[in-house]
Amino acid sequence: MAVLLDLSPELVTAVLDHLAPFSQTLDNLCLAGNRNLLALARPYTWREVDLTLSDNRKTSAALAERLLSFCADSAKVSAVRSLNLAFVGRFDYHTPAIKTLAENLPRLVNVTHATVNCVNSYNAFGWALPRYIQSIVEELPSLLSLAVDGCLDGFHDGAQDMGENPIPPLRHLRARFCQPEIYEGVSTVWSYCSNLEVVELAGGLAEKFLKQHSLLTDTEIKVKTMLVYSCGMNSILYDRTKRPAIFETAKTIKLISDVNSSTMSPASDSDSWELTVFEANPNEPSESLTEFVLDLSICVESFGVILSGIRSPILERIGVIAADDGSWIPSEFDQFLTRLTDNGGLFFAGFESLEELILPCDGVSPETLRLLPPLLAHAPALQHLYFAATDCGDLAAAAKTYAEAISTLASVSWRNRCCFCVSRQAGVSPVRLTERPYEAPRWQGWNGIGKWWEI
Repeated sequence: MAVLLDLSPELVTAVLDHLAPFSQTLDNLCLAGNRNLLALARPYTWREVDLTLSDNRKTSAALAERLLSFCADSAKVSAVRSLNLAFVGRFDYHTPAIKTLAENLPRLVNVTHATVNCVNSYNAFGWALPRYIQSIVEELPSLLSLAVDGCLDGFHDGAQDMGENPIPPLRHLRARFCQPEIYEGVSTVWSYCSNLEVVELAGGLAEKFLKQHSLLTDTEIKVKTMLVYSCGMNSILYDRTKRPAIFETAKTIKLISDVNSSTMSPASDSDSWELTVFEANPNEPSESLTEFVLDLSICVESFGVILSGIRSPILERIGVIAADDGSWIPSEFDQFLTRLTDNGGLFFAGFESLEELILPCDGVSPETLRLLPPLLAHAPALQHLYFAATDCGDLAAAAKTYAEAISTLASVSWRNRCCFCVSRQAGVSPVRLTERPYEAPRWQGWNGIGKWWEI
């Protein structure tokens, strides 16, 4: 009977590459007792390195010794593709393992993906944690994607140093609940990353997030959030002139926030307010953006400003999912549509590549059904249309109205309700509708920064 090593080395490598995400299977292969198989399988067990860096000096010293031994072996460090760090307790750069890793980052020459989880850490009035993240961005020479969670520390005055260094190759950024300040915080790290293609940011009330996702005590959370009320995407989008790289290179921008604009305190800022940055240069559409998703509290007026600001002939997917907090008023949406109609009704003609559109209205009011289908008929490539959840109206009749007006339409959906698939006979009409369960588009949520095997 043939065994694994009877295959050619190329096929064995392909098998191990397929098994790499399943570490237990790889470990079993390494314990099989075959020296040749061990030599082939062992490097794959080093592809993903998970480190917990704590403020316990004894534990940190032991980990530092292991890191020094690992990094001294060129075969091991060159095999690493994914570096996943979790900081626990007070962050102190001089803690042995933290310092040792920082000094050896340039040795990890093939790391393409890094995650930094800070939800269980807080700053210790030393070298701030964002400086450490800056080192990760600058000193991992092959880094393509980075995910940061819960980094609420500030830079103070150090972020500008990145401008003197070579531009990092970073292409994909995902940050959740990070420092919102304009001139401080993690956001300043990627101000100089002009290769960014995907930007995914989530934010909201920091204290609420930490109570749900961290192991910190209430006192530690108070320390961590002392100067932070709301955090999220507004720091990157605050000033277009200070964030040129994102608007010039990003293909995907996704912004998610749970801040309720109708109930927040005066001390906090609504992330959606900052999105009016798109009004700054409405006549200079992005030459790269193909996917734009907002999932946050947003009023109709802001929606109109933002949609005007991002209008571009290359945008393929737009998703605006308004939070259910009373900020979205149906009658105001109808007024917005009326203004578009009064201006010639060609608003959506500027979206020449638009294939999928998510709108936060229910799409079934008489005025919306009268005004919206003719407007969308000017989007020549529109195939999939999504609306917010609704408990009223004849959805089948509404779907038929859209399908008959928009000749390219393939489906009409209402969130958490249903989807109507459109089929046509003899060209454009008559249309036939098939009702199916609702499925949210995959691009609505995170693209997800993959592990090393998905890069």
